Amino acid sequence: MRLGSHQSFCSVTVAACLALGGVLGGVFGGDAPAVGAEAVVIPVRLPITGTRDTQVEAAILRHLGRLRGTPLERGTLVLRFDAVDGESAGGSDFGRALELARFLGDERLAGVKTVAWLPRGVSGHAVLVAVACDEIALPPDAVLGPATSGEAAVDDATRAAYRSIAARRKTVPPPVAVALVDPTSRVVRASTDDGEQFVDEADLAALRQRVAVLEVEELRPVPLALDGRRCRELGFVQLLPKSPAELARGLGVAEAALAADPSLEGGWKPALVSLSGAIGPEAVTRVKGRIERAIADGANFVWLRIDSAGGVPEQSLVLANWLAGLDAASVRTVAYVPREARGDAALVALACDELVVHPGALIGGEGAGEIGGRRAESIVAAWRGGVAKLRDRSWSLPAALVAPGIVVHRAEEQGTGRIEYFSEAELAARDDRESWQLGPAIGTGPLQLAGRRTEELGLATHVVDDAEGFRQAYGLAGEIAVAEPGWSDTLLEALASPSLAWLLLLIGGAGLYIELKTPGVGFGGFVSMVAFIVYFWSQYLNGTSGWLEVMLFLAGIVCVTAEIFVLPGFGVLGLGGGMLVIAALVLASQSFVLPANDYQIRQMQWSLLGILGAAAGVIMLGLFVRKWLPATPLLRNVLLEPPAETAIDDTLDELVGRIGSTTTRLAPAGKARIGDTVRDVVSDGPLIEPGVDVQVVDVRGGRVIVRPAGSA
Repeated sequence: MRLGSHQSFCSVTVAACLALGGVLGGVFGGDAPAVGAEAVVIPVRLPITGTRDTQVEAAILRHLGRLRGTPLERGTLVLRFDAVDGESAGGSDFGRALELARFLGDERLAGVKTVAWLPRGVSGHAVLVAVACDEIALPPDAVLGPATSGEAAVDDATRAAYRSIAARRKTVPPPVAVALVDPTSRVVRASTDDGEQFVDEADLAALRQRVAVLEVEELRPVPLALDGRRCRELGFVQLLPKSPAELARGLGVAEAALAADPSLEGGWKPALVSLSGAIGPEAVTRVKGRIERAIADGANFVWLRIDSAGGVPEQSLVLANWLAGLDAASVRTVAYVPREARGDAALVALACDELVVHPGALIGGEGAGEIGGRRAESIVAAWRGGVAKLRDRSWSLPAALVAPGIVVHRAEEQGTGRIEYFSEAELAARDDRESWQLGPAIGTGPLQLAGRRTEELGLATHVVDDAEGFRQAYGLAGEIAVAEPGWSDTLLEALASPSLAWLLLLIGGAGLYIELKTPGVGFGGFVSMVAFIVYFWSQYLNGTSGWLEVMLFLAGIVCVTAEIFVLPGFGVLGLGGGMLVIAALVLASQSFVLPANDYQIRQMQWSLLGILGAAAGVIMLGLFVRKWLPATPLLRNVLLEPPAETAIDDTLDELVGRIGSTTTRLAPAGKARIGDTVRDVVSDGPLIEPGVDVQVVDVRGGRVIVRPAGSA
């Protein structure tokens, strides 16, 4: 009996049994036909590029518990091949298709029947995924193949992959599978006394030596492409469904069971988590906690919004390795960078399953963290052994985004034309290095890439203009859970933004000025204290401030206060205290002490400019307060009104020529007793120690000028 006739007989027998089961079910009290184990349909979006293969794998693993049946009733996994609107169905990546085909043969799917459903046929390397299934179903006019995808030549590795997958699954004979991908291959159907066989034309002579060949038919066209009717005639296909209902009947499952996996049809349960500001231990702990809580609440899609210039590279690696270690079968992580992920923040973004960027976003390059020397070597080694290994990705390009000195080249795989980006060190360590042709260098680290460029280099999956574009790219509908802290923490994080931070400094400085102009401790001191507390707290939450900055600030305030009230004048305490205050405010606004790259230099310039602007604002506000507020009815008794200058001048002019004695050091300002009154005086020459006789030599603008008595 010929193989085709035998398969047709089996098909008729199976159909008759199913029909008999339906009749018996109706006779014995059931209107619905008997249905076996569960069935799940999961769409395979074509072309298979980027991470679409891992999306399908994750969806399958999520349903694996439902699909595992008994030895007599296997679950049915239907892979529905759908072309994405506007994209070529034949442009699938060979490597991605091969990984998905191998996954379908994984031992975890041993108890599952896999069916490739091709409503509109399939071409390109997605054919390999269809061949890897237990059964293929396609309409009569739909076409299977060709799988060449326009390649100029097919290498031995590609032919071997098609032959291996087909031999393991036995859905399509291996010579036919090779002919689907290799336009130079010629395959024939030989009718022998031992049944039908499909062999390569070059192997026909050897077949004639083993068995008697009765009839030979060459399969055409070349390259090979077969419609549904022809596939059924050849015995590769049993079901030719024109609708989901026909497919359900042919598989013996309920039609309702052929509903697509919601996780790939807009049924994600997303949660939004933000990572902004400097990356340090507190930020890493905070983000990990939020993601863990979101997953515990049922989220299977983590939208990680990153807006950071990096911080502590080691902490970024901790978060990156943790993200890469999440179970892809349970949750998908997608990083979204609307503005920047500079420096080591790029490592966090690239550790996610996918990366989505704004066209103007900046990825990598110099950031807030200093990366160089042995530290850079350690970071590269940690990335290679951590995220790159977990994700099974090339490490050169991601590492070059943060580490200096790494030269990345464009590399092309001979035969397949696949493009990757390697450093010479990575290529030399690969087992398949002979199959790669190293091309020109694309840059030397630290590389900084714009949004469009990250897509060109294969780092970004999508480029979107805004959050709405992100939602559309992944079909996220409805409300998205925001895994964020309470309103108070959100407010403090907002206060860490540069504009609001400098506003806090302005309020704090104005409060200090008002306090100095009011008797006792009052409203100004309270406002100043609150403003500076909130400023340092918000910067702490932002990852740039700690106890060092707070202690420097308090020490500076103590020194300035002592200079004003305890040791009048403007000496070491006043100057040193002012510098400590400025240093504390600058350090609290940045994650580094001294700048080590251009980005850090610019950040320090902005910090100093912000402090200068706040100081200018305090001066202007002080002039306003001094001139206008004492005249208001509400604050007349709170702020001290300055005495009239004419009265002061008339009184002080009488002191010229009089002799007194210093009660404090004049450096150059201080106090001296003139007559029975201790007055504020200023030395007209060198520093004058306490207890020295001085003579008033002039009065200028209300200031009493003195010299040591008896000096010229």
